Amino acid sequence: MTPPQSHWHAPRNAALTPWFSPQGWLNLARHQTGYGYRKLWQAVWMLHQSLPAEPALAPHPDAAELAQARQAIVKLQLNEDRRQQRQAIKLQALMLVAQLACHHMGQRPSFPQLLAAISMSEGYLIQLAPGEGKTLAVAMAAVLQAWTGRPLHIVTANDYLAARDAELMQPLFTASGVTVGAITDSTPPHELSGCYRQAIVYATAKQFLADFLRDDLLLSGARDPVRRRLWHLNNQQAEKQPVMRGLYAVIIDEADGILIDEATTPLIIASPEKDKANMLQAIRQARDLVDDMKLNADYTLYSKGGGSVHFTESGKQKIEHLAQGFSSYWQVPTRREEIFTLAIMAREVFQLDRHYIIQEGAVVIVDESTGRSMPGRSWSHGIHQSIEARVSVELTPLTKISARMTFQEFFRHYHQLSGASGTLHGLDLELWKTFGLHILRIPPRTQSQLGILPKRCFVTRDDKLKGFIERILDLHLKGLPVLVGTRRILDSEEIADCLRAEGMSCTVLNAKEHEYEAQVVAMAGEAGRITVATNMAGRGTDIKISPEVEAAGGLQVLMFEAHESSRIDWQLFGRSGRQGARGSAQAFVSLQEELITKYTPAWFKPLARLLPDRRTRSKIAVTQWLAQKAASSLTRRQRSHLAFVQKQLREQLGFSKG
Repeated sequence: MTPPQSHWHAPRNAALTPWFSPQGWLNLARHQTGYGYRKLWQAVWMLHQSLPAEPALAPHPDAAELAQARQAIVKLQLNEDRRQQRQAIKLQALMLVAQLACHHMGQRPSFPQLLAAISMSEGYLIQLAPGEGKTLAVAMAAVLQAWTGRPLHIVTANDYLAARDAELMQPLFTASGVTVGAITDSTPPHELSGCYRQAIVYATAKQFLADFLRDDLLLSGARDPVRRRLWHLNNQQAEKQPVMRGLYAVIIDEADGILIDEATTPLIIASPEKDKANMLQAIRQARDLVDDMKLNADYTLYSKGGGSVHFTESGKQKIEHLAQGFSSYWQVPTRREEIFTLAIMAREVFQLDRHYIIQEGAVVIVDESTGRSMPGRSWSHGIHQSIEARVSVELTPLTKISARMTFQEFFRHYHQLSGASGTLHGLDLELWKTFGLHILRIPPRTQSQLGILPKRCFVTRDDKLKGFIERILDLHLKGLPVLVGTRRILDSEEIADCLRAEGMSCTVLNAKEHEYEAQVVAMAGEAGRITVATNMAGRGTDIKISPEVEAAGGLQVLMFEAHESSRIDWQLFGRSGRQGARGSAQAFVSLQEELITKYTPAWFKPLARLLPDRRTRSKIAVTQWLAQKAASSLTRRQRSHLAFVQKQLREQLGFSKG
């Protein structure tokens, strides 16, 4: 059964520039001048003060009050220009939702949570400090939006958080009269339609985009209600039916991770393709022959370009000689260079236990931003098969691209976009230009007591590893819990082996060791506990500590290697010092880190050599800071270029259709 046609909400035209309109400029002026902020903050503060200190003493809304508030919210959709009236109605509705939270969640919503909830319902991105309770704030905003009857999607950083948050907030949603569903990789395909019929749906961005593209393929691109109805009239008995109710509103938890860090990532829907050119055989042959080719002598790698391969003249001659046993199709110079490029990338660029792992005899991709495995996903253009050949596992059949879309373009299809994160620093202009979004920064309830210790700087990686282990041992002897953050699975396993060699027990959390994630996170704040984790312990992870642990110094976070963006570093640091608790965070840096070797500006290298040896620590710290700035600047230019290219493509396609 598919949702009724009356429930279908067509996606927004992504070609429309969100801010290039009179309303867009008016919203910008209001945001910059703070128009209405003071009144809204004052009204929310009065609302918060009206809630009793004890949640159980809050009045419980009756069914008539909830029905009246819901009806008022629905009526607002008919006249969205009455700004003051809209805020007054939403404040009244938020009061009822807050009272329900007191009774059914057992907690009194704080002022930052209430302000975040109503602001997200107005289409803002909210910056909340780690530990301020984004989960409840998002849930309260979701109720206000779900009462309109339009589809609402809540994007989480991973499947674990989607299932956890939906289950955790279930009592509030049930009391509010709205239904909720969660979709993960383990959700059977025949249950997807039922999940999307719920008022609120939790899932990852990859899940929403994949289901949108599959529906788009099934409907042959029919996105408007008329063409969609015609498709249903002609295909009522078809076995496959679209699963989504359309796109209207979305709330993104950890919004910068999706809208910025993964903006340029395309999600591809692939279908089987016949191997007419015997590409699989050529991949196997290239795997054996490429070992005769040497880096810098036969080819060069441009690492900043994503690992692109450039062959030298001697390399091209060697390829011509090595490829004599290939079929005639691969004797064309461009084609044989293409197949050798795949083999070189499988050997040099894509690394085991970083970009992928091997599970049950299959290559499984690891998402670098989250540290999680992605079963069922594969690289395109023969890359996946080349990696399989490199690690000697069975080659999967070739596929062709049936549909693709980046996250940047996908989220422009939503009519109402909002979200929350703890790290939205320096993103105001980019998010406004790309999505028409404004950032509202909400002060925390209590002053942060997180101590950021000076960076520990080393020349070599070996020296850094030695100092890193010594620091963990020192903290462990004091009985403090330690969270170690790494970027790669290989690093997490190496650190764990070093700790065990020193007689210290530790728990590892990475794409290989993920079955007991909830238990590992629950115990990570215990006294003397050592947890070594990849980015799986970054966004959205709430580590509880006891009063005794806080009195001793709180959770200690150690970062083994910096990321391309300082915001991701702060996501890791934010696991400690939550809600005013004590804690500390410290970064370890060496000149042999990938960030420094790839992104250090060329102009700085001769200047660094002029600094005296006694300034080694300052030199390393400055080098790392400049490299991180260069990496962030590069990715920002890539996102800007992607937005320009997509705009040009939409204009060209629109012209051709005309």
